[in-house]
Amino acid sequence: MRHAPPAQHLRLALRFAAALAGGWLGCATAPPSAPAALPAAATLVGPARTASSAEIEQLVSSLSLEEKVAQLVIAYAPPGTGPIRQGGVMLLGRALGDPSALRARVDALQRRAGLPLLVAVDLEGGDLNRLKALRTLSALPSAREMGEEGGWEAEAWGRRAGLDLASLGVNLSLGPVLDLASTGFMAETGRSLGDDPIRVARLGRAFARGLASAGVLAIGKHYPGYGPAEGSSDRALLLVDRSAQEIARHQAAFVSAGDALAGVMLANVAFSAYGGVPAILSPELVARAHLSGFLTVTDDLAVPSLLQATGGDAAELWRRAFLAGNDLLLTTAPCEWPGLPDPRAVLVELVRSRPELRPRLDESLRRVLEAKARAGLLGAAAQVPGPARESPRDGR
Repeated sequence: MRHAPPAQHLRLALRFAAALAGGWLGCATAPPSAPAALPAAATLVGPARTASSAEIEQLVSSLSLEEKVAQLVIAYAPPGTGPIRQGGVMLLGRALGDPSALRARVDALQRRAGLPLLVAVDLEGGDLNRLKALRTLSALPSAREMGEEGGWEAEAWGRRAGLDLASLGVNLSLGPVLDLASTGFMAETGRSLGDDPIRVARLGRAFARGLASAGVLAIGKHYPGYGPAEGSSDRALLLVDRSAQEIARHQAAFVSAGDALAGVMLANVAFSAYGGVPAILSPELVARAHLSGFLTVTDDLAVPSLLQATGGDAAELWRRAFLAGNDLLLTTAPCEWPGLPDPRAVLVELVRSRPELRPRLDESLRRVLEAKARAGLLGAAAQVPGPARESPRDGR
């Protein structure tokens, strides 16, 4: 087990103390009044505030095909003031630089949604910290630095992050990173907690528990494990020649983190042991994640390198990601983006042409709704408000 030198321990301890002091003294840049307006997801979810299985089944049966498909899509927040027909929104870019404006924007997005939205951000520390505008999170350590600390520190940082995310109306964290690596891209960028699956699982589980204590769902990434691969899958399609046994060792970090995670994000990395296709397109890898009880989320489907797997066909990429069994299909692009097909229309057409896929659609829909219930987003009598009942073509 690796230990940080005394100076490193002191630096991280001072960093965390400063972050906590910022929170205690009201130094966070989120508006002080925000906590009073938090949705139910801001508190640790308990059985009393979640929709029951029967109520979720009633909701599933009440939704149209278009509405069901929309719940499986998480995308860049659509502009305008019209109804939002997607299961969640991805927050990124300059919007994260102004916490007060961001909270107001999230509230406005929720008001436009038929069913409450999953609101997601990429949560990583160090040089990749997208939430530096929040003073209490400006010092969030990188995974490498956190990997040199213990479970108490990881859980405390998760709690701190969860409280700040909840103050912004964010209920879904794309993190922690559970990739095992001591070399390669993940290690070089400081994104890995280490290469010991037991220790990485313990720290990742602790961080996820901290998030959950504030009502924020944690999605571990990048299943089944990026590992020591060189290069970024955002820039080129990576094919990793790793044995099934070694892949299983990497998977263990996710499985051992257990139900502290709400789900896992599958990697855009391809594995020769699983057909040489990106993990998001591998039915076997998605099924393995489901067997572990995880909601499955794709990595960004807007990454151009992924089109190499479908001969440049963007619509086929969405079809194959759905057919592989993924529950939430994520893109950092808007659903309605010039030059690209609307993924919702692609999936509706697919399911309509193949009615045998409807049970498969409902399976993923249940997992998505269960995750929303776990986050406190579905009340005891969850129903679809007006906007979601309109024609999917309205408001375009």
